[in-house]
Amino acid sequence: MRPRRTLLLVVAAGLSFGWNHATESGFRKALRSNDYTLAAFIFPTQDASKTLENQWASIQEAEGDRNVASLDCAEVPKLCEELDVASYPAIRLFRHQGDTMERYRGPRKARPIIAYLRRALRPTMSTVDSKNITLFRSIDDVVFVAHLLPRDTNLHDRFEALAGQYHDRSSFAVASDAQDQSEITCYNNLDEVQMSTAELSAVESLENFVRLCSAPLIPELTRRNELQYLSSSKSLVRYFASSDKERDHFAREMRPLAKKYHEYLLFATIDTNEYPETLAVFGHQPGSTRVLSVQNPSNGHIFPYSGAKQISPEVVEAFLVDITNGKVTSWSGQLPHGWKEEGADEGMKHEEL
Repeated sequence: MRPRRTLLLVVAAGLSFGWNHATESGFRKALRSNDYTLAAFIFPTQDASKTLENQWASIQEAEGDRNVASLDCAEVPKLCEELDVASYPAIRLFRHQGDTMERYRGPRKARPIIAYLRRALRPTMSTVDSKNITLFRSIDDVVFVAHLLPRDTNLHDRFEALAGQYHDRSSFAVASDAQDQSEITCYNNLDEVQMSTAELSAVESLENFVRLCSAPLIPELTRRNELQYLSSSKSLVRYFASSDKERDHFAREMRPLAKKYHEYLLFATIDTNEYPETLAVFGHQPGSTRVLSVQNPSNGHIFPYSGAKQISPEVVEAFLVDITNGKVTSWSGQLPHGWKEEGADEGMKHEEL
């Protein structure tokens, strides 16, 4: 159950896109009096200000009457310098107890930020039993539960250390209900995947298991992770969309198909607001949304879907089969003159985060 504690989210914002700016004295008071203070620092000349402001509305709605404020970093540069803010946007969690700070390294979007806040209000490693384990294993997108034998104290210490390392991304708990051997169970609730392992003797086994289960079936590609996925031998099915809702809908719809072809294909989404330049690279007109391309990294071939039908699992699977059977030729690298992509919005404005 969520602790009844005061949580202050302070956003150091640049341009005034509906932000309710706090004063420097108000911010310092929050650091002194609140258990947690989450601060996001944004410089006023950065385009990300408006992008984050749009996400912030969802955070305000989710947090209800929690203390939510903003602070213009251009107005209080000495404060930002004092807190060692060197790049933007930067989000940090300040804890009153122990006077500590940790950096939030996830996407600057409402859903992962809210999930991060929920984890901040829970212990790094919880304790579960037969009465509350069912509730706990659904508390987060990815949950790890260690079922340990009492004698496996070293394994307990290793799991606790791992929880401290990955607590900002997943939730961890320990249960003393192991029967014959200790094991770790993971619940990837986003992809509806559950897996367990008792092969825990190797030093790297725990961390490898965490990475394996945490990896999303349909990731969102960014500049940070794209090279990782391109280095695999799988072809990429890229879906381009301008809203979180559209990308989440695609991921939900395509999960059965992504599981079916997991050995050969990687399904992924791309935020066209954040990376508008990628549309033309993969055969789509700038400004398009809800469009798809298949890329074979091994030979560089790209197959943009330009059919009239709306993208659905059935349409995508038929397109993949046609590519495999040679019925679709790879893209020449040139957009046809005057070509209008299904779902294109020529008036769309893009803000890069």
